[in-house]
Amino acid sequence: MKNRSILIVMLMLFAFSFAYAKDAPQKREMPPKHRGMHPRLQADGTVVDDDGKTLGSIKNGKVCDETGKVIGIISAHGDVTTTSGKSIGKIQKDGSYKSMKGHVVTTDPDGVVKVAGKEVAKVEAGYKDKSHGCVLHCFFSTENNDAEEIDKDIKNQ
Repeated sequence: MKNRSILIVMLMLFAFSFAYAKDAPQKREMPPKHRGMHPRLQADGTVVDDDGKTLGSIKNGKVCDETGKVIGIISAHGDVTTTSGKSIGKIQKDGSYKSMKGHVVTTDPDGVVKVAGKEVAKVEAGYKDKSHGCVLHCFFSTENNDAEEIDKDIKNQ
């Protein structure tokens, strides 16, 4: 009887563990070092995350990662591309940004960058071009819907 009880307990444990088992978690890659939550574009063009860690910079129409490597270009007429020339989107005349997939990113006059009404980044008051807040989200935010595709293109450069 004792062996039967042990067997029943073991079968019950196996059944419970099987019933409550979740799929094995997918191996997730960490986001690239140039991506963070709620990136902030400082007055000097440096991009930092919530913790103050430097993610990169936006200066003179060039978007650079934390090592200084150019990962994107902002043309004088508003086209935003990776350095390989792949178009990411365009800064519109009203200062908003429209990605190639149709996502619209806006920067409020106070520097708050929003996507679908949700705050995703911030441009400090001293930075000269508020429309670059959209580029800030594009290249530096982990909340960008197109981040994986953009980062894949950057990695292959």
